Amino acid sequence: MTTESIPEKKKKRSGWWLTILIILFIAGVVFLVNAYRQQQAREAAIADLQTTPLVRDTLQTTISGTGNVRPRQSIVLTWQTSGTIAPVEVKEGDLVEKDQVLLRLDENDLPAEIIQASLNKVTATQALDQLDANILVQRATLNTNIETAKSAITDLETQLLNLESRECETWRTDNLRTDYENALEAYQNWPTDTGWLRVQAAKAALDYCDPDVIAQRISALQSQLDLQKENEASWQQDLEKIQFGPDPVEVEKLQLQLSLAEKQLESQYIKAPFDGTLLSLHQEAGDKVMPGSVAGEVADLSDMFVEVPISEVDIPTIQIDQAVTLYFDAYFEEEFSGVVSDISESADRSTGVVNYIVTVKLQDQLEKIKPGMTAAVSILTAEKPDTLVIPSDSIFSRNGVDYVYVLRNSNPEMVQVTVGAYSNQLIEVLDAKIAEGELIVINPPIDIISNFGMGRGSRMP
Repeated sequence: MTTESIPEKKKKRSGWWLTILIILFIAGVVFLVNAYRQQQAREAAIADLQTTPLVRDTLQTTISGTGNVRPRQSIVLTWQTSGTIAPVEVKEGDLVEKDQVLLRLDENDLPAEIIQASLNKVTATQALDQLDANILVQRATLNTNIETAKSAITDLETQLLNLESRECETWRTDNLRTDYENALEAYQNWPTDTGWLRVQAAKAALDYCDPDVIAQRISALQSQLDLQKENEASWQQDLEKIQFGPDPVEVEKLQLQLSLAEKQLESQYIKAPFDGTLLSLHQEAGDKVMPGSVAGEVADLSDMFVEVPISEVDIPTIQIDQAVTLYFDAYFEEEFSGVVSDISESADRSTGVVNYIVTVKLQDQLEKIKPGMTAAVSILTAEKPDTLVIPSDSIFSRNGVDYVYVLRNSNPEMVQVTVGAYSNQLIEVLDAKIAEGELIVINPPIDIISNFGMGRGSRMP
């Protein structure tokens, strides 16, 4: 029994060892396969990393913003009167000259105020034309009036002098009053023509010496004398006004009437206020318009500008004539150049943030740009030549310290850097244990790099 059981136990132990060896072999194969796959994945991930060498370049500091294009000047034209549009001879996009008629009202359907303005213009024009022709007649009339007034003044002064020097004795005046009273009584008792003549003769004799009558006549003569003197002075002033031509006041009045009529007549036209391009036209022949109706828009496209809001913290670095690069959605693969042409003095607080409007003047390819287009603007504020730079996407911070990944021996190694100035895409490197030409990882994928072995002295963030 005993001699037969021993070989059976040895056989069982050998089976267990064989199983363990097979398991170990399979595990080893799996490990090697996984290691190979990891190595392949690692090499593929490293091959996919975007890198750039540490080089020296000119660092350009810029300030960015967004704005819309506007022309040198533009204006929306509106109607000032009503009417019907006559045939139109221009179209959108046409180049137009100052005072060129763009639209006009049909002459057969003009409003009453335009017709009245035409009449006023004719009347004022005729009056102005007749001023020179009438000037001789006016002078002659005024000279005649002045001479007549002077003669009347002389006569009145003589009469006044005679009255003022007239004086009758008291007894004579009393007798003349008695004669008048008797004649009047006789006429009242027996009214005849002869009696009435005696009354009038007695009254005239009494009036000649009566102090009250004399005083009344002196007062009346003085009033007539004052009036004649006033007339003479007025006519003399009028004559002086036209001594060398028509009265300037009258000329100015007629010219104002003429200007008003011409301005009213201008409302039947829409004219270009300056040389430019007809951007839009809102009416065609036969359309009805009312005061305030928009007729079209004209713009001077000889210069184009972009107005960009810039934060108050950046304004101190902005200066006139700084170079500007512009990008447009319509031409996303092209760069356009410009310069800073103006910086507003007053702040814009409408958005709740203090901004100043910086105006950029475009310098090239104006024929491609249209008013209203949106432009991304990059203003060059400073340049530092021959500077070590790295892409801004390659740097990251941990606990206030800046790092980049450097590709060394096919492994990304984290290296501390000290940075300085920066632009939108580049950052100045002031100090780092990186040699020029070494490859810097751009925008490193942390989830992949964390699986790589780091170089000596490196650690994961």
